[in-house]
Amino acid sequence: MFINTTAGAVFIFCWIALLGLSRTLSARTDGNDRQKVWIYLDTERLKTEDFVPFTCSPRTAARLLRKGIPGAKNFSATVPGEHIRAAIERCCREILFYSRALQAYSVYVDSTQILSLLNLPYIKELQAVRRYHRTSPPAPRRQLEKSQVVNPLYGNSYAQLQRLNVPAVHELGFTGAGVRIAVIDAGFYKDHEAFQHIVADGRLVAERDFIFKDNDVQDDQTGSKTISAQCRHGTSVWSLIGGYVANTYIGAAYNAEFLLAKTEILASETPLEEDYFVAAVEWADQSGADIISSSVAYRYDFDNPANDHPYEDLDGRTTPVARAVNWAFERGILPVICAGNAAQLFSDGGLMSPSDAFGALTIGAVNLDGQIAGFSSHGPTPDGRIKPDLCAPGVNIFVASSGSPTSYNSGDGTSYATPLIAGSAALLMEKYPTLTPAQIIEILKSSASRSSNPDQSYGWGVPDIYHAMFAGDSLLIPGRPLARKRLYALPNPAISDVALTFLWTHAIPTEKKVPLNIYNLLGELIWSTELKPKIAGTQESIYWNLKNLQGQKVSSGIYIVTINDRDTIIRGNCLVLH
Repeated sequence: MFINTTAGAVFIFCWIALLGLSRTLSARTDGNDRQKVWIYLDTERLKTEDFVPFTCSPRTAARLLRKGIPGAKNFSATVPGEHIRAAIERCCREILFYSRALQAYSVYVDSTQILSLLNLPYIKELQAVRRYHRTSPPAPRRQLEKSQVVNPLYGNSYAQLQRLNVPAVHELGFTGAGVRIAVIDAGFYKDHEAFQHIVADGRLVAERDFIFKDNDVQDDQTGSKTISAQCRHGTSVWSLIGGYVANTYIGAAYNAEFLLAKTEILASETPLEEDYFVAAVEWADQSGADIISSSVAYRYDFDNPANDHPYEDLDGRTTPVARAVNWAFERGILPVICAGNAAQLFSDGGLMSPSDAFGALTIGAVNLDGQIAGFSSHGPTPDGRIKPDLCAPGVNIFVASSGSPTSYNSGDGTSYATPLIAGSAALLMEKYPTLTPAQIIEILKSSASRSSNPDQSYGWGVPDIYHAMFAGDSLLIPGRPLARKRLYALPNPAISDVALTFLWTHAIPTEKKVPLNIYNLLGELIWSTELKPKIAGTQESIYWNLKNLQGQKVSSGIYIVTINDRDTIIRGNCLVLH
């Protein structure tokens, strides 16, 4: 539900408030007329002095620098000043948190406070925070249907990793070391033997329970009685990335660092809320994550069916969770998101959100023979994009179980395919720490089984990670990472021709083409071409033969190159010598 503050709507607002906004949002209450809403700020009406700097962690600052992302003045680097927060606080029951990704507050209000909020001059709109009941995941199998053991070191986890050619990458010495992965899920059974190497090494960097607002993702408010059910899904997902027990179980990136975020309750009928996911994404950013792995997604089963996402919402830019994923992507984080298990429930393919996000590396499921799983959700998105992007094994997958510290089982789902790709991406990031998320995605796609003929079921197919480990060399500028907003000319000086290389800057590219212009030092236009924008972090190289618009060789000198990527100007210089 959206509530706009445009002129002429005051009477409508009064009518809604008096006749029962709480009825409209009845599924949003907690029994005390409390309703959880997003309060979106109208940033165009606010001034620079209305915001104060947000200090990111040293690890986050290092990621932004490493990926060439300017961390200067923008809405991701600021939060509203105390006077804004205090004014909103006076008009609501409780402020939960402020989202830098959405420029919105998540708050509790009651129906008597709506008009007071709408009277604030810098409020753009109010939107109900959606709540839903998660459909229970398939029950795990007690044992594997057939033996998968080929390499004894990997135990029964070998076949699922071998389908991606990950063991060969481990032999090269890449195991995810130094890469920080945030896993967003339900609970995690930290006492399992598969995670003891992580705990002992201090690589479980941080954990956060967004449901009960504490720092323990293993329990809930009922104590340990429901650990097995609550932690089952997250434990299995985490093990596929980080698990390690020699001769029993090995995950794809077992030497990575981990952040664990609990946003979902499986052991009760408690509604799950999308603002927990948004908060977890921003916590992961502040905690220095390089990758987010999420095997949770939203579309249906909301508390109020009116809040189910229609297909039209899955355009990659509408739902709050998709917008949060795009925001993380622009900040140099690679979000790896499950496509969903609803292909047989929807005629449109059953894609979820944030699986639709432009910044999401969306993962479908195949069996161990590489055939698509019937349940694996897929696109196209309403705007025609292919989803999923990649596939990984998600049928009969061997995982750690929360039943006991030494228990394992197998199961199905894109939930299991997703962490296998997240762990694989960590191996690439270990080797290529300066590459952007878009470049990592491009490498994975180019090494995948259907790279030459992607489709809506498989996307670009199943990647060969060993092959991908050698594909990134061509994307590197010797001696330095590419910086956002900067164009590089190679060679420089140029004698016969030159490659003009830069990174696109926006997670959601425009459909309209933009010019690349080359000027001399007098400001005269020398040469121009039109480019179709690509997703943020994608590397573009344009070749210039050093001729002007009339086809004549330009004279020796310095030339200025500019590209206007929406509100961002990308600049560079080129020295021409004849």
